[in-house]
Amino acid sequence: MVKLTSEIRESLAGTKIVYFATASKKGVPNAVPIGAFKLLDDETMLISDQYFNKTLANLKENPQAAVSFWGEKGGFQIKGTVTIHTGDKIFNDDVAWVKELKPNLVPKSAIVLKISGVFQLKPGPGAGQKIL
Repeated sequence: MVKLTSEIRESLAGTKIVYFATASKKGVPNAVPIGAFKLLDDETMLISDQYFNKTLANLKENPQAAVSFWGEKGGFQIKGTVTIHTGDKIFNDDVAWVKELKPNLVPKSAIVLKISGVFQLKPGPGAGQKIL
């Protein structure tokens, strides 16, 4: 079980766009920019799905995913396993949250990423190293 540090949480909080990477069962990659994301707690991230097509197909075949971002505290990559939610409390909470952000958006599903690792993206000798 991985818990994010305050440095990583602060960096993510100051980030407007993250990049969400998935791969099909055959390993075909897909990466998309995401603006509707938030931490649910120190171990779990919510990504709201308004437009996923290839991304959602990949997640149904292969639940492993990564989120990369660069914030005030540097760059990080978060990896984990996702669950897809529709028609439950997590999904309903996601819909309410997104409506507050942008009333014209309509979530199709709520993607919950259980964090299993964090890697450093800062340049230098530690680039790419697992830090959590």
